[in-house]
Amino acid sequence: MGKNLDVYRILRRNFGIYLRPLATFGLLQARHLFDGSARALDHVLFPGFRNVPIEKPVFIIGNPRSGTTFVHRFLLHTERLCAFELWEMLFTGIAARKLMKPLVGALAPLSPARYHSSDAHETSLRDVETDDVMGFFKYLDGGFLWSYFLAWEDRWGSELSKTYFEAAHIPRERTDRLFRYMEGCWRRNMYLKQRNRMIVKSSLFTLQVDELLNRYPDCKLIYIVRDPVETIPSGMSLLSGVLENAYQMTQRTQPEKRAHYYENLYQASCQLFRSFDDRVQLGGIPERNLRIVTYPSLMNELESTMESLVDFLDIDPASGFAERLTTQAEKQRSHTSSHRYSLEKFGLDEKRIREDLAFLYDRYDLQP
Repeated sequence: MGKNLDVYRILRRNFGIYLRPLATFGLLQARHLFDGSARALDHVLFPGFRNVPIEKPVFIIGNPRSGTTFVHRFLLHTERLCAFELWEMLFTGIAARKLMKPLVGALAPLSPARYHSSDAHETSLRDVETDDVMGFFKYLDGGFLWSYFLAWEDRWGSELSKTYFEAAHIPRERTDRLFRYMEGCWRRNMYLKQRNRMIVKSSLFTLQVDELLNRYPDCKLIYIVRDPVETIPSGMSLLSGVLENAYQMTQRTQPEKRAHYYENLYQASCQLFRSFDDRVQLGGIPERNLRIVTYPSLMNELESTMESLVDFLDIDPASGFAERLTTQAEKQRSHTSSHRYSLEKFGLDEKRIREDLAFLYDRYDLQP
């Protein structure tokens, strides 16, 4: 309830919105109670899920808008991995999913996906999505809370921002609570979909590589990296676009407040890049656990890149995967995104980004 009140106060002070959030909080609370009851019922009706092992889990990490969604969804075509559709993150209990599946279409008017521009990020209740959403729906916490709401009033470098974006400052209690919840969700998903391996996409896990390696020593980490001149404004456009569609952000907020918000988003984006690079430079990540993929290789060398990833993951893909890969590779070579964004809108310019993140261009050959 405390987090709900924090968000409400921020929306009231910065957007001048008083009543609409109350309805949203009510719906989220009802969802929470329903799903919590269903999860408890799972222990009676489907106790086998508790014995599902988490073996060789696949984690796709990297900044938003780097190509992580594409890799996440495409690797599911191997038919050897499982992930969550958005509606399944709202209703994580097995009993809840069996009850709600016939009603998914009717829930579209209430879907959080309705606030996303299809140009920026094509999604719906039936699309596979980032697991970060699942933790956010459960606890109204984590990097999503800061990026959408707290960043309007926080200042980058504060103790608060560190608890969301610096691994050493993230409270142990929050980390343990999140992973306990997520593991329960992952086990249920594998049990229900009859898969023995899961694939997770999480930008926020980019900050917690050591945590992933400690908890899952046999995990496979796929880090996707793209030119930050493209990635950062695209990610900021995605976040601000949701707020624009949900709350008419531009009309309701003052320019100086938006400038403060954009600067915080920029710094958080840079921190995601730096956090992973700092961890790699320390060494000690076994080669068997990590594969780094650049965005240009996805666009121009998709077949060899995906074949290499499938080999890295020790997967024998379904028979139709090779044909699908060839077809997609042809599309990739002529693909042009319809998502448009402006550096100037966010108070950025190429020179600043390239100087602040110069190490990326040196290490990953991202020069245009």
